[in-house]
Amino acid sequence: MENFWEELVDIIEKSNKSIELLNGDKNLGIQECKRMHIPQNTALFMVVSNSKGIIIDNWIRILGQSYTDNFSIIHFNDCSYIEKYIEGLFIVANDVVGGLFAININRFSSGKNKVWYFAPDTLEWENLDFSYNEFLAWALQGNTDDFYSCMRWKNWKNDLKKIKYFEVVLIYPFLWAKECNIETANKNIVAFDEVMQINFDNSEKLG
Repeated sequence: MENFWEELVDIIEKSNKSIELLNGDKNLGIQECKRMHIPQNTALFMVVSNSKGIIIDNWIRILGQSYTDNFSIIHFNDCSYIEKYIEGLFIVANDVVGGLFAININRFSSGKNKVWYFAPDTLEWENLDFSYNEFLAWALQGNTDDFYSCMRWKNWKNDLKKIKYFEVVLIYPFLWAKECNIETANKNIVAFDEVMQINFDNSEKLG
């Protein structure tokens, strides 16, 4: 599995995407994996033990070990105020418009151990049918442009140049609202937790 990390770094270096690998502290990463009961000899263990995260095109953030007080795989999975919303799931990544990627441990009867996506344009969990390894390959090398085609605006690359790791774009009208026009909607940079709370609250209200 050590070779896996070397291979992943090689993929990152050769990818045609803009990717930032945040190198981590090996000892801290291993401690946090143990705390979160992440099995050794898994791709997830290697990512968390070796990195603070991976940022892809300033859009997708693969979570790693502690980086800031409010941005790490521990923070997202130990967040008390969203505990009821992520029961049976293990969050492994997010994106700049408030989407979440999580491994389905026992939340849904289908797609167990697969990566699911909490879509900010539907406020629902969707089965991507990826293993974590496959999810990494897709995020680093796959056609993410098509996946996000309805959530990206023409100037998104320029607008996101200076966005921070723990920040996201709050789009209003919300992406799930019928009146939302992605090009003309207001776009404000806020902390990820703020958007996550708004999305889950609205998801509960809308049933």
